[in-house]
Order: sequence, then structure tokens, then C-alpha cells
Amino acid sequence: MTEENDSIPDIYTNNLTVSGTVYELLISFRLQTPQNDGTTSDKEILRVRMSPQQALALSILLNNSLKSYNETFKEIFLPDSLLLQLKGEEPVETGSEE
Repeated sequence: MTEENDSIPDIYTNNLTVSGTVYELLISFRLQTPQNDGTTSDKEILRVRMSPQQALALSILLNNSLKSYNETFKEIFLPDSLLLQLKGEEPVETGSEE
């Protein structure tokens, strides 16, 4: 590794949110950590803003990388209910009862 790369942040995230407008998308990278009292702390660690065009390019690059990963190693598994939620095809459970 060169000295120049030593100053680049190396970040781990296990949660993110995506929001946007017609002009930009915002990806908020978060870190959720279980606490001893049974709760979970949730800390925003990084925000990335980009144009919708750049987000589309990123989406294509990520899909290509995941396809290559699946072909080289093993298909990545997500539960069907989570896949439906991520695609907006199933209501997200809030945990509240009516």
C-alpha cells in the first residue's frame, strides 16, 4: 500500500438508507450495534450524495460485481420476505399492533 492510500478512510457499514430528489440521491451509511441492555445503537457514519445518473452507473457496477461473485463463489442468499420488501412489493412490518 502506498502512503497516499493510507489517508483514505476504510469504513464498515451494516445498514444504509437511500433517499433522493429529481436532482440527487443520498446514501446514508449506518452502523447498528447491539447493546448489553437488548437495544441497538444506530450511528450514521457516512453520507454520499450523487446524481441519479451516477447512481444508475453505480447500480450497474454493483450488479456486475455481485453477478461475478455469485458465479465465482456461491449465490448470496436473502430471505424472500426481505427481497420483496427491498423491491417495495411487500409492506414493511413496523412491529406495532393495532
